[in-house]
Amino acid sequence: MRNAELQSAGIQDVNLSSPNPAGDHEQTWDAVETYFECITTCSLDDGECITRCVEQLKDADDA
Repeated sequence: MRNAELQSAGIQDVNLSSPNPAGDHEQTWDAVETYFECITTCSLDDGECITRCVEQLKDADDA
């Protein structure tokens, strides 16, 4: 099917321009796993520790 036919059928164009979409997904899950490992070492009362874990997750997302 051509793009025009796909769009008229209500199917959106898929952007596959990412060089490695599966790798991006894996990197995200690695960052989330690291975040959960970090917060499990924190005391629930230690807001500074939890904040540090969140900052690490944000930094990993920006990379």
